[in-house]
Amino acid sequence: MDVGIQYIEVYFPKTYVEQKELEQHDKISEGKYQIGLGQQGMSFVYNYEDVNSMALTSVRNLLRKYNIDPKQIGRLEIGTETLTDKSKSTKTVLMRLFEQSDIEGVTTINACYGGTQALFNSIAWMQSEAWDGRLAIVVCVDVAVYAKGPARPTGGAGAVAMLISPNATFVLEKNRSTHIADMYDFYKPIMSSEYPTVDGQLSITSYLDSIDKCYEGLNKKEQFNTQKIDYMCFHSPFHKMVQKSFCRFLMHDILNGAQKAPFEVNKQNFNEIQAQLLKQYKQQWESKVLPSCLLSQQLGNIYTGSLYTGLISLIENYKELQGKRIAMFSYGSGSAASLFILRCNRSTLEQFKIQQITQRLSQRSKINCQEYEDHLMEKQLTYNQPNKQFNPDFNRLFNETYYLKSIDDKYRRQYVLYDGKQQINFTSNNISKINRLSQIKNQIEQKDPSLSERGGEIKEPVSTRKLYNKGWIKQKPYRILMWINLKMVVYHLQNANLMIENCIGKLSLPIGLGLNFLINGNFYNVPMAIEEPSVIAAASAAAKVISECGNGFQVVSSRPVMMGQIQLLDITNPDRLQCVLDQNKQLLIDRGNQACQSMVKRGGGVENIQFRYLNQNQGSLDIYINVCDSMGANLVNTVVEHLGPLVEELTQTRVGIKILSNLCSQRQVSAEFELQIEKLAYKGFSGQEVAKMIVESYQFAQLDIYRAVTHNKGILNGIEAVCLATGQDTRAVNASLHAHASLNQYKPLTQYFIKENKLIGQISVPISVGSQGGVIPQNPLYQQCLRILDYPNSQKLAEIMVCVGLASNFAALRALTVEGIQKGHMNLHARNLAIASQIPEFLVEDAVQFMRNRNSFRKETAEEFLGAYSIYQIIPRQQDKRALNTLCTFSGEFYLEGSSDKIELHIVFDCSAQESIHLNFQSQSEISQTIFGSKGLEWLQNLFTILNQVRIDSPHPTKNTTLRIKLLAILINLVSYNMLKRDQSTGYFIKELIANNIDLHFENKDLAFRYGLALLSELIRIFKYNIEQFVGSQDLRQALNNELETILISHIECFQLWEKVKSKQFDNERFWEFRKKRLSCTMMLLCDCINMKIEPNLIDLVKCLGDIYEYEITLARDTSKWNNSAITQEPNTFVYWLLQNDKLMVGNQFVQEFVRIYSEILNEKKKYIDPLLPSEMKHLSTKATRAVQMYYGQKSKL
Repeated sequence: MDVGIQYIEVYFPKTYVEQKELEQHDKISEGKYQIGLGQQGMSFVYNYEDVNSMALTSVRNLLRKYNIDPKQIGRLEIGTETLTDKSKSTKTVLMRLFEQSDIEGVTTINACYGGTQALFNSIAWMQSEAWDGRLAIVVCVDVAVYAKGPARPTGGAGAVAMLISPNATFVLEKNRSTHIADMYDFYKPIMSSEYPTVDGQLSITSYLDSIDKCYEGLNKKEQFNTQKIDYMCFHSPFHKMVQKSFCRFLMHDILNGAQKAPFEVNKQNFNEIQAQLLKQYKQQWESKVLPSCLLSQQLGNIYTGSLYTGLISLIENYKELQGKRIAMFSYGSGSAASLFILRCNRSTLEQFKIQQITQRLSQRSKINCQEYEDHLMEKQLTYNQPNKQFNPDFNRLFNETYYLKSIDDKYRRQYVLYDGKQQINFTSNNISKINRLSQIKNQIEQKDPSLSERGGEIKEPVSTRKLYNKGWIKQKPYRILMWINLKMVVYHLQNANLMIENCIGKLSLPIGLGLNFLINGNFYNVPMAIEEPSVIAAASAAAKVISECGNGFQVVSSRPVMMGQIQLLDITNPDRLQCVLDQNKQLLIDRGNQACQSMVKRGGGVENIQFRYLNQNQGSLDIYINVCDSMGANLVNTVVEHLGPLVEELTQTRVGIKILSNLCSQRQVSAEFELQIEKLAYKGFSGQEVAKMIVESYQFAQLDIYRAVTHNKGILNGIEAVCLATGQDTRAVNASLHAHASLNQYKPLTQYFIKENKLIGQISVPISVGSQGGVIPQNPLYQQCLRILDYPNSQKLAEIMVCVGLASNFAALRALTVEGIQKGHMNLHARNLAIASQIPEFLVEDAVQFMRNRNSFRKETAEEFLGAYSIYQIIPRQQDKRALNTLCTFSGEFYLEGSSDKIELHIVFDCSAQESIHLNFQSQSEISQTIFGSKGLEWLQNLFTILNQVRIDSPHPTKNTTLRIKLLAILINLVSYNMLKRDQSTGYFIKELIANNIDLHFENKDLAFRYGLALLSELIRIFKYNIEQFVGSQDLRQALNNELETILISHIECFQLWEKVKSKQFDNERFWEFRKKRLSCTMMLLCDCINMKIEPNLIDLVKCLGDIYEYEITLARDTSKWNNSAITQEPNTFVYWLLQNDKLMVGNQFVQEFVRIYSEILNEKKKYIDPLLPSEMKHLSTKATRAVQMYYGQKSKL
């Protein structure tokens, strides 16, 4: 039937990097990527394209360009190793292109081989009896990215779609050979990263071994050799591998006698003779193989599609392939490989005209290498994270391309087709800095607008909450992603060990953002790393004043020129030496530039040389070098050491040390601000008073060296913090600034004066920093901090630092003169004390207030806080103000269905115990077993899953408040039930709690009782508080509170009826009503209504629906667990019925009868409610039945 590939279509991204530029960016020898790997370009995708979007685009283009009716497709199979989901197949995403659902095939995975297996599968389907006459499509799609290192240039991205049909253009011949082995040459075991683990040498060896096995296997079947074919296509991880593969085939041809070589050829000398083979068989290489490499050289390795871009390249280069035989070698690490032959039976001219490969390649957008690196870093930091919106730069998308629009909180991806008509959106490169400032400020204040768009909650500041709700249930705060993910960019210890000697560990500092910096008309948000409290806050506040009361900072800077020194000794005639140096100045400059050629290419290098005679027959030859964007220390030292021998030869002096000077007087930065004095009013002082006091404090530093040192320390607080965050040599900066301050007599580095009703602040300092080189490439965190600053050059970075230093100094002077430095400083110091005292995060703000109120900022005061904290809880509840007992705590972390994050529970309470009891929900202590029984976290999560199966869908996303209230209700249910099961006298106390009688005395009870009842009391109070705070409908609030009381009373009544069984007293109907409240179905449905506008009559329907669900799940549970209940004497409806009918000993014989009886009652309830339910709720009854069957069809976990 001649089944094979009828049409083939390739999609590659519009964006790529050029390998030549990547060589320069990576600072490696010219030609390493272009010649060493043989690559010219490398395609890549931004985060708004992925394998799904590329697959959608390639399949749509295939259908559209070749006028294929989608209804003709009966099989669609994908080959990829790039997974966006470990379960959901890319194939299912492609189904949006088809109306019919009867399309076979899924995703096939094995590294780069998956596409070939998908092709084999589809052809086999078409040749089988299962074929129904329709056509098949095979898609090979991948994104190849690697961690920073030698493998990164071998990445790529693209998709190939092939139409499989009978009487095809390219027919798969009968014979083929396959080799599969267990190898670990390339694999992806780290689920949190898309980067593979690679053993490069093993991968090459495995590839060549696979060629050997496949060649030999096909040779046995049909006397195969390269002389019998016209062209060859290879899987191409990089171009040089294709050359190596061709040589391997030649080796087998020669060993089998199909071809001859004028030199010895065997496996042992293969590596040594490859160049000779290529030279000897150059004509075959250039005619049979090289034409297939067009796309692979331009796109890079696109994994599964790599082999098939070779076929497309042949069409592009030869136009017509009809009558030709093409050998195809497919390889995927791990490993799997096949060698097969395609025979071209039809003309390929139509496909050549349609594909327009050369034209499409010329329309691509070349991307700057630094931007490419930044993109990969950002992608790795945010890999596989939900809640993301994407705003593509449509200039970087081809028309008719699908792109990823969003990933929601449940990781669901939305794709949109760009048809070339959308308005150009802003990207990270063209968002104004003012908008970026607003964005960061919103994130820091946790007012992210996207939260409200998602129906999420804005976290209420701790300080505004009522005390008794504070921290008891705390959902993990919405994460401030910005551009830094600190978890991902920290140093590994092994990297630190490479940086310094005798490494024993690492230290880390907090990084914050200095906000509001308006510098030369541009807003900046400045990363600052510092351990000292108040520095960042003060600098930000000062910058805000400077931007609002003036025009921000005005800054100028000189070029980044550093000075190196060559010490000249034994000088006998300084004047003669000056003449010699003047005559040879250009020679020395040229010789110095030989040591920094790369810097010269970037516009830097040695610019001037000057001689200074010092004294005592010594002098300094000063070499001035433009170091561009580097700090320059290593470069300067290299140059002066290189010049040393020539200087000694020319000057006939003795050369001493050769070293840079950290006093970079040629590298000056000057900044100033002007503030309208009338706008400087602060803390009750007028603007005139504030300005006058600031100038006076500056004058104090001018007059006194002791004050000047502290004055300058305040400047360095800001400058050093930016230095640390951006990877600078802080010691060099410190040395330069202090030396500058000491040129005559040690003076303050800033100046303040009043002119024309303006306060003017100025600073002018020599500062040497770099935005490239040094340790910056070794730590991604430095790179991310520089990214926040829009990748400044070294001059711009120095300007920003100096402005931060000036702002820090201004803030300190204003605070000192107006209110004293301690007030703001000690507030932040109090936070550090609270943290050091191990006060939980959710109580830190209260602890600070506690210390502030007592004007006692000591660790002992912080440690007293928890005791004081509980007093605030007890006072509203106790009239007699009895003494405070030891505090107890309960905590838990719960991952519940419907929440993408954990919900944390922290409760502090007094249980009249003599010692503190601290339990976690997963504790296995005796007290925990008493209160929670054997039910653990898995039980709770399973129960929540069952109850969540029957959920009233709201037009708004489920808020975490709803999940919080559900969790509280389940825990109240669980604790009250287990307390009653252990001691029925608990019923009295529970009724008192319901009646709001919170002044309970139970000192005579054991510890477990006291702890459990106190915990129950707190849970009920928190539940009621949340209902009052977060439920808008009065009717719904009343229904939720009533339902909670119903649950508690039902437990009490259920145990009382169960106790009466001993005296043969039965009331089956009442027992059922109370027993079914053991599972909180009605409560869960009522909670689902919190986000809805709900009428009173609908609340009644919800309660009826909950009653049915409770009835059904109780029937299923009690019949499946009745044996256990009979043994433990735990209330059970079926056991109750058996006891009533005296059939307990033969209970197994009556299960079906019991189910029949109560199923009839259940059905009557359903018949009653079904007509009353609105259309959007009619499915819930059926879902309830399915959920019960799902969880009780087999042995229950409940």
